[in-house]
Amino acid sequence: MAWRSSGTNNAEMVDKLKRYGVISNDHVEGGFRRVDRKFFVPRGNENIAHSDQPLKEGNIHISAPHIYGSAIEALDLAPNSSTSFLNIGCGTGYISCIVAEILGPNSLNYGVELHDDVIHHCKASIAKWKSNVVDDDGSISTIRFMDKTADIKLIKGNGLNIIESKGESVAGFDRIYIGAAVDKQALANITKLLSPGGILVGPVDDELVKIMRVGKLSPELEKDAASDSRLVDKEFTSQILSGVRFAPLVTLPSLTTTIPSSVWNPSIQRSYPPDFQQASMELLMCSNSCINQPPPRQPRPDELFNAAAMLPRALWVEILSYTHRKCKYPSHISELK
Repeated sequence: MAWRSSGTNNAEMVDKLKRYGVISNDHVEGGFRRVDRKFFVPRGNENIAHSDQPLKEGNIHISAPHIYGSAIEALDLAPNSSTSFLNIGCGTGYISCIVAEILGPNSLNYGVELHDDVIHHCKASIAKWKSNVVDDDGSISTIRFMDKTADIKLIKGNGLNIIESKGESVAGFDRIYIGAAVDKQALANITKLLSPGGILVGPVDDELVKIMRVGKLSPELEKDAASDSRLVDKEFTSQILSGVRFAPLVTLPSLTTTIPSSVWNPSIQRSYPPDFQQASMELLMCSNSCINQPPPRQPRPDELFNAAAMLPRALWVEILSYTHRKCKYPSHISELK
């Protein structure tokens, strides 16, 4: 299977990835077909862009196609969803773009990269793949596409020093990919960034592993988890996918890195989960209107509900901007009684 998925062009490479069982999911196949690897390989390697081998030029690395195929299959991506994705050591941006194609316009897509030359290559590669504009704001570059592809946020930082208690990390990420090898100690810190039910795939020492966070320990138990592996086993499940050889994730400089939160406003409503969209729409529709309406009939006792939504719409817009996209809301008004 491994190393046999080379092609003379992108279509042939994907055909072989499918033929040899590296990829089987139709959505994963579609993502690979829509993102041509030739745009992302290190400069001077375009003639072997579709060979099933890793390519490297200085700090710029791109893994073999069969590795990316196995990793993306293992991430269990839900197409056209509001999934949040974090790519630690995002490199060329190749896997970030494939994931963006699969998850669709309502997803969140973050990449963390330490090297300036790699970030420059990543931006240039993505521009060759698909038209976009880049908004630079300090260490954060937001790539906005001309079509419905979800924005990709590139953050200059160290993936080993992402602050768990700030920004988007507070609620955690649904899917995480690590683009360079880490040891088990570093892995323990990164897995804390997973939301409950989230999946992480990446190289740990010399193995490609898949980790799922099946729950979240209470703060009291979390303190004891460092010394009691049985507690960690209750929070995570792990699976070895294959043996691999990756360059290690760079530890220095140890930049403290914050993943910026997604701040709600009406223009990005569609990028939020369906339950959030429904709840916020109901709140805004129930907010005070300047149109005089006839008084409603007197409700029966079993129809009474909390009418706190009768605040001005402008106030609800402000409140919602402080609300995280993963907040859970009742599915029906009767649950508020």
